[in-house]
Amino acid sequence: MLLLSSGVVLVNILKPSAKVKLVQPLPQDPAIQVYFNQNPASSYEDPYRHFIRKGDNLEQQIIDAINQANSTVDIAVMEFRLPKVAEALSLAHKRGVKVRVIIDSKYNKTLAEYKQEEIARMNRHDKRAYEELKQYPADALAMLRSNGIEIKDDTSGGTTKGSGLMHHKFVVIDGKTTIISSGNFTTSDMHGDFGNFESRGNPNNMIVVPDNSELGKTLTDEFNSMWQGLFKSRKPKRYPVTIPIGTGTITVNFSPASTKDDIATTSNGIIASYVQQAKKSVHIAVFVYSDQKISDTLGSVHDQGVEDIKVLIDPDFFRQPYSKAYDAMGVCPRLGKKNSFIKVKPWKHPITTVGFPTSSIGDRGVHSKMAILDKMLIITGSHNWSNSGNYLNDETLVFIQNPTVAAHYEQEFSRLYATAKLGLKTLPSAQKCELLNLKNAEHNSQSLKLDTSHQEE
Repeated sequence: MLLLSSGVVLVNILKPSAKVKLVQPLPQDPAIQVYFNQNPASSYEDPYRHFIRKGDNLEQQIIDAINQANSTVDIAVMEFRLPKVAEALSLAHKRGVKVRVIIDSKYNKTLAEYKQEEIARMNRHDKRAYEELKQYPADALAMLRSNGIEIKDDTSGGTTKGSGLMHHKFVVIDGKTTIISSGNFTTSDMHGDFGNFESRGNPNNMIVVPDNSELGKTLTDEFNSMWQGLFKSRKPKRYPVTIPIGTGTITVNFSPASTKDDIATTSNGIIASYVQQAKKSVHIAVFVYSDQKISDTLGSVHDQGVEDIKVLIDPDFFRQPYSKAYDAMGVCPRLGKKNSFIKVKPWKHPITTVGFPTSSIGDRGVHSKMAILDKMLIITGSHNWSNSGNYLNDETLVFIQNPTVAAHYEQEFSRLYATAKLGLKTLPSAQKCELLNLKNAEHNSQSLKLDTSHQEE
């Protein structure tokens, strides 16, 4: 009896309560809807751990769109591990829908294909992901292959992978319904880790545009290039496309750019150009933030009188020497031999509203790549604010002009900011910048350092 009662108490401690207190939901623009897997205004039953949790079911949005497909489903996502999405795709394929899937070559592997020597060489991040994969109720890639669904990656057709990632995260249904997400198709990016009831998944966002053939064509053209074997620098130059949607517009741009391009025409340069136009506020919550052009522009905007600037970076990257948190707070990292040529440009008027959000054990602080300018313009998509995102990876960058949509992103930012650790105390090892070797600074001004060390889950 004692053991039984102790077990009941333990389950009650680990498993969240079914009573979930919600905030008032915000109105959606029917033409462009937005969802967050940690949205405090909604709840759903976790499909794998089976308890009621706060948030929007991002996986269900994908499944619902697939279930409505009549002719085609195109999916480009770095990592695909969701069995319920695989099941929906298999059923669509059986009813005659043409299904195509593109993923990053690193993740184009079923569970049975992992070799022991490979597992032994895994770093901590990859080993954890592998152990999580073994707990899935089914192997999503194996399901797709067994049902005759073709999967390609960034080595397909003899393409050389190069050093970048196939980092897109979008779905196009029948050429007109579009889903663009910041999250990979994994439980850790949508719902939470299997073995941790406190885990809610890495904070991510998703936009759903139900019926817009112009946007569908823009993403389908990008997909078709990759399906033909054109990835990364092998693609032709693409330019931003702006499309009227609902009460506003959506602008789409794809990476990578060439290092020979004018930076103003690259994704990071376009982000900087929008930031430059901010008049009242800039709220940023991104996974990685290391781009110098954006940092310099944001500092200039602050100098011009925009006081409401807040920046959140995932804690794994916040203190990295290439993090632009140092620039914004006017300090420099302590540099070792391996990163002695990191470029740092401290702001003339530093701020302390910079930090990292905290979350349950196992979850990222933030995995979204988002910003809200003047409570009107949203920046989102799969694109990290880094040189890797700009010059190496296949990425989707989206700008949305829409106050209804912006309100949702402001709510999500406020939720993250309320959990954040902020200010100089978050950089205990920082130093005054004049202590840095000027020779290193001169070297930095002549060289481009690509921060390729980060991984995603």
